[in-house]
Amino acid sequence: MNHRILPLILLPMMFAACTGDDPADGDTAIATDGTDGTGPETGDDDDGGDGDGDGEPLAGLPILGDATHDIANLDVTIISTPDDGLNFPTDLEFKPGVPGELWVTNRQDFSIVVYQAAGQPGQASMKFQSEFDNGAHFLAKPAALAFGDNGNFATAQQENGVTQPGDPVDGSFMGPTLWTSNLADFNAGHQGHLDMLHNSPLASGIAWEAENTYWVYDGTHGSLTRYKFNKDHGLGGTDHTDGEIYRYANGALGYEHSIPSHVVFDHSSTYVYAADTQNGLIVRLDPTTANTGNLISPNYDGCQMNYMDDAELIVLVDGAGLEAPMTKPSGLELVGDVLFVSDPIEGRVYGFDLDGTVLDWLDTGLPPGSLMGMAFDDEGNMWIADAAANQVRKFSVPAG
Repeated sequence: MNHRILPLILLPMMFAACTGDDPADGDTAIATDGTDGTGPETGDDDDGGDGDGDGEPLAGLPILGDATHDIANLDVTIISTPDDGLNFPTDLEFKPGVPGELWVTNRQDFSIVVYQAAGQPGQASMKFQSEFDNGAHFLAKPAALAFGDNGNFATAQQENGVTQPGDPVDGSFMGPTLWTSNLADFNAGHQGHLDMLHNSPLASGIAWEAENTYWVYDGTHGSLTRYKFNKDHGLGGTDHTDGEIYRYANGALGYEHSIPSHVVFDHSSTYVYAADTQNGLIVRLDPTTANTGNLISPNYDGCQMNYMDDAELIVLVDGAGLEAPMTKPSGLELVGDVLFVSDPIEGRVYGFDLDGTVLDWLDTGLPPGSLMGMAFDDEGNMWIADAAANQVRKFSVPAG
């Protein structure tokens, strides 16, 4: 696919008007579009093929039905039960180095469910719920989580309300939380957290980069923000001063109430990919092209906070241009050179190459509001959080 860099264009930021979950007024989205203006074409081909608009058939991905788009060609297993306590699950991820340990965020009741031996005969689950007092601040409406290779993980909170006494009334005292994944210490509240940084309310996605560094989809500011917790303050601590916060593409992205906008970091290229749910786009940020800009305020943490200006941000996929339109992309995973995207409104999962060309897509037949975050296990199975049914679903290619 050929890309060309277009001049900066102004896009309206049409935030959802939801009481208690509205971004700050006056933000303007500025997007740098690196496509031909229509996104990857996947309409009807001249030769009747089911391809990418160039007369070529789709490559086909077995986990997406191998170009049939039919869920009947996969094995689908519901691995959760009502007793597990899932309540609007938004994301899920396997803990590195611990086979079968699956962590799931619940937006509705500020909780996390941890499965051990997930999908196996000996499966067990534990639910950790944030206390609805001061502890609610640390896991308020969790939209996403991401593990680092050091065993820590971080969550993004889709919240802009007052969550503890003394917070600013505008709800701006919110941001990502760093946690221990040691089950003996984790409690989803103050005493189980390792660090927290602020000034990203309505955080809708998160991805791990290195050590204690994470990328956050900042819904309030329409940005991708890099959070470096650096040395954590220990369980239940309060010293945030060694953190660093860098805000990229400020005002360029949309925000969709209740639907996460997930993020992935490509360690091979250092690109950041994100689902702009509100605008129906997959975007790609090149952080190496940015210049350090002005300081950010207010600075609640007494740490380094800067805008990062002029970073290259391109539209990799415009969902409106697809044969099977993608209207509200949410879940996002990078597996090898394939970018998987879920759309909870259309009930589809897509696979794209890193040029934004569609490789395959799957129609799950699930109702709107179902497909949220996703994860892949070492066997290549696809796991998806189903927020509508309060379930976790495992998708597998049939044996033989």
